[in-house]
Amino acid sequence: MSAMVDLNFNREFSEHDILSEMRRNLLQDVIEYNENGRLRKGFNEAFFSYINEISFSLLNSGEDYYALFLGETIREIDFEISFPTASILKGNKILFLFNPSSFLFLEEKESVAMIKHEILHILLKHHSREKVLKNKYRKLAINLAMDISVNQYISHLPYFVERISSVNRRFDLNLTINETLEFYTEEIHKAILEHPKEVDELLASEKVNYDEVHDRWAESEDENKDEVKDKIKSTLSLASKNGVPDEIEKLILDSRPPEIHWTEIIKKAMRTKPKGKRKTVTRVNRRQPERLDLRGELKSYIPDVTVAIDISGSIDDKSMKDFLIEILALSKRFSDSIRVLECDKEVRRDYRIKTQEDIMPLMKRRGGTKYSPVMSYIKKENLRDTLLIYFTDGLGESHLEVKPNHYKTIWVVKGDSLSLKNPYGEVLYLHHEEVKDDPTYGLEALRALAHEWAAKV
Repeated sequence: MSAMVDLNFNREFSEHDILSEMRRNLLQDVIEYNENGRLRKGFNEAFFSYINEISFSLLNSGEDYYALFLGETIREIDFEISFPTASILKGNKILFLFNPSSFLFLEEKESVAMIKHEILHILLKHHSREKVLKNKYRKLAINLAMDISVNQYISHLPYFVERISSVNRRFDLNLTINETLEFYTEEIHKAILEHPKEVDELLASEKVNYDEVHDRWAESEDENKDEVKDKIKSTLSLASKNGVPDEIEKLILDSRPPEIHWTEIIKKAMRTKPKGKRKTVTRVNRRQPERLDLRGELKSYIPDVTVAIDISGSIDDKSMKDFLIEILALSKRFSDSIRVLECDKEVRRDYRIKTQEDIMPLMKRRGGTKYSPVMSYIKKENLRDTLLIYFTDGLGESHLEVKPNHYKTIWVVKGDSLSLKNPYGEVLYLHHEEVKDDPTYGLEALRALAHEWAAKV
């Protein structure tokens, strides 16, 4: 075992040493080019050898998805692009452009980050979505929105790229992760109109000209053309033959919009069910009204929320994915923590989530479905004030053995009907039908390919 560890360490050290030496030599060439305008013969071949070495390092580190994707593109050098990388979609070709003047100043991990950055733009179909948005919004807003949309999934980014946090600080915004490109664009567009000084400072900086960062994309053809779609699909098929990276699985899940308007559901619950009391400065203390330094109290209308997930054997993968999409949306729109119960014919696990990162991998699906054990468990735990949201395929008993004694139940059913004759609550149905003209075709194709891959193992 020790010998194997030493071998892997030596191999990684050797690869890093080779890359560093190649990068140093290429940087010297670029410096001379910038000084006298002449590029040595053989530079292009040496540069693409360097890119190949980065691809090999990705393969050896288990990130073969990006290496295989990059291998299906036509790589070109362009000293004029205002970013380390760019891409153009033309017919049955994906052109992957590199600007050596900026790319070679990146450390190895930063170089990998920029390759991922460009690939995620393609997956999210930003080339065509940008063309639609530019008819309504300022180009700077669109460019910033596209970059923060992909950068939230990438680590080891160079210092000069914009992130959600930097855009929030610059324009006094409160953007969060997992929102749509269109939402980011509209919010940033409004903000830059209100902050002209900050816009001038951003564009005057020597980091990146974000007004021009994606200008080469204008040469791309319509991604709905058969040739372009076929090329993206075939590239994704090859890239995902060994599986899909975690961040892309997360991106796929995040990109699916929820079917239920959870904001309205929570607002409705807040209006009807008080939860304790909260302090306020707008009301005097009832016991000591003369003490203006003491805060009064108002009823707090934030409900407790408990989510029950049916993990019985009848729940297929697609239904479980749809459940998770809704739960992720719910967790983003609810400020308090949510109690999660995983159940089939009994409650198998009980834990709390505050953000989507808290969601645990679901237990192995098993057995049949009974709803009564959840009602008994809630009664036993004295959760009388909770709003229960029960995700199920609807295939369970016809009558509850225990009448619910908690505040309210909402049944979310992925199926044709709920087996209960009296559900003692509201019943909502999930459909999640596929939309043919989905603006994220790349992700839709990847979802289908990932499903095919999973079915084979």
